[in-house]
Amino acid sequence: MSDLFYKKELEFFKKSMENLKIRTSVITKKEIPQDIDMGIRGLLNLTEDYNKFFGENLNFDKNEINIISDMFMCSYIFIPLPESTPSSILVLGPYTKELITKNSINKKTVESALPSYINIQLEKFYGAVPYFPNDDTILSLANSFGELIFKGIESFTTVHKHMERNVEIPIFPTNNNQSKDTEPWMAVQLLERRYAKENELIDAVSKGLTHKAEMIFANITPENALERRLTDSLRNTKNFLIILNTLLRKGAEQGKVHPFHIDVVSSDFALKIEATQSVEECGELLKYMIKKYCRLVNKHSQRNYSLLIQKVITQIESDIASDLSLNNLSKIFEVNPSYLSSLFKKETGSTLTDYVNKQRIERAKELLASTNMQIQNIAQRCGMLDVNYFTKTFKKYTDLTPKKYREKYMK
Repeated sequence: MSDLFYKKELEFFKKSMENLKIRTSVITKKEIPQDIDMGIRGLLNLTEDYNKFFGENLNFDKNEINIISDMFMCSYIFIPLPESTPSSILVLGPYTKELITKNSINKKTVESALPSYINIQLEKFYGAVPYFPNDDTILSLANSFGELIFKGIESFTTVHKHMERNVEIPIFPTNNNQSKDTEPWMAVQLLERRYAKENELIDAVSKGLTHKAEMIFANITPENALERRLTDSLRNTKNFLIILNTLLRKGAEQGKVHPFHIDVVSSDFALKIEATQSVEECGELLKYMIKKYCRLVNKHSQRNYSLLIQKVITQIESDIASDLSLNNLSKIFEVNPSYLSSLFKKETGSTLTDYVNKQRIERAKELLASTNMQIQNIAQRCGMLDVNYFTKTFKKYTDLTPKKYREKYMK
């Protein structure tokens, strides 16, 4: 839809709806998103009704804005998008004009002969649906947008519909040996599916498999991984990111990354999550989180190292400015220097001195690129008191002097 004459106005209109906490979805003839109703029909196993409800209102060729209320006391607004390719309809909602309370939910479930455990799921659903006792503002914005895209107030009509259905809700399994009152299998099934996906994500991250983690993550969204108690979509999304940060942290832990490194990344993301200003910004952050944790595993995993070497590496990386000589590390871990040297080379493929120097130069590169510290001070921060030795070592690993590296980075 990149060539629409009202592209900017469409984005502005969608942003206006987002500010009112109203979801927007785009339907085409070939694709109807599966979560427009925020999962209420999926919860009640009404997949067929979902396809009917949204499929029956696809009037692509009519200049007609439909305001539709359904059996769940939710309202939607269907707006055809003229000149779109493929033909598309913008759907706003759901929102409700009735205040849905625990009592009204309980009454509805009793009337529909639903088990009591469904009440909890319905409370979560309605707690996330925005409530507008008067939707005049929404309708006014929709009509103004319609006047723009249809090129005149006389060029389109607005139609109100109520689509109440008498449908049988197939919540329970057909096995007659199972009790309808004692086994809330639907809720259990949803939980099992969610936890299975979370475990798959943790496993992928623990192995540093970025692409696999991203594919699995596509099936874990705020809608199926979070108890939505607020109508504030930004706060809900932030809560989801907090949960995701915990899952990814567990993945890195299973990938044998030392808590020292995990805590640095996790704490940084905790601050970034709270600093986000929009749902879109959260979306970009969560993609970066997955890649960052996978890179963390690939860089710092100690799964192939013995416990002694794990401790030595952690000591090196956590206190790079300290005395990291072979003799001193041997004293710290109470082992023979020759044994430590031989074991370190065998497991890492690098001598202890070379490994320490590489880590120090990596730290120096970070400081050169991100601070205005004097080179002598950076050398000291990296455990090299002799600035000439530092410069010589730095050039050995980068082919540049510290000064040239900083100049190149700044350019």
